[in-house]
Amino acid sequence: MDSTRKQRVAEELHGHISELRKLKGSYIGALGRGKAIIGKFSSLEGGPFDSEQEFNEFILFDMVRTAPDLLRHYTKHALSGDHEIVSTHGDFAPRNILVDEEGYVTAILDWESAGWYPEYWEYIRAFRHLKPMPDWPIYLALILPPKYEKEYIGMTFLNLFLRT
Repeated sequence: MDSTRKQRVAEELHGHISELRKLKGSYIGALGRGKAIIGKFSSLEGGPFDSEQEFNEFILFDMVRTAPDLLRHYTKHALSGDHEIVSTHGDFAPRNILVDEEGYVTAILDWESAGWYPEYWEYIRAFRHLKPMPDWPIYLALILPPKYEKEYIGMTFLNLFLRT
């Protein structure tokens, strides 16, 4: 696609994600009070969690057992407990976006990781996939404008220590 079509797709996806994020949840986890999918692969699960504090404790103490205490200390301050819980796709990447010949979104696929998560979660998960196409980061920044910097940095460091 040319840059004009990619821009249009990014704007359309921004609208879809914005609508999705308007849906608020009362717990953290998969739909139907299922387990939250947290790690790089769906085998890293926990919860559901009744609060963001419980979610953070699970991430900091159960999932990253090998992380140095100093790193946990810094990450603990990056993961606050005051985010809204919103509807999240959880695996937002080019491979899960279908577009027709005209450059319009026809479907967003792979909802296995979807659920109710802190509002920063979509950002953390989506920005893991920055290399699927050369200009994806440019368009992803239009879909999910830069935000949640401290959460992103904290989770990026913790991902180095996730147990598998």
